[in-house]
Amino acid sequence: MDGDLEHSLEAGVGRLQDDASACPWMRGLGEKVSSAGRETEALVSDLMVDQPLFWLLVSFFAGMLLGRGLFRKN
Repeated sequence: MDGDLEHSLEAGVGRLQDDASACPWMRGLGEKVSSAGRETEALVSDLMVDQPLFWLLVSFFAGMLLGRGLFRKN
């Protein structure tokens, strides 16, 4: 389809798709977001496998706060 439209483009007009990745700020932002996502995933997987006591304590304190809020007498 691109070949059909090429003859209608002006010579001085570049393709937007070719220049979309040329912005260094957006490329850097994408790399940082991707890196943060990978690090977060690695941290969560490490905590799930290596720290069951941590999750047990977190759930215990969350249960205590919920129970205290739900069953508190006014």
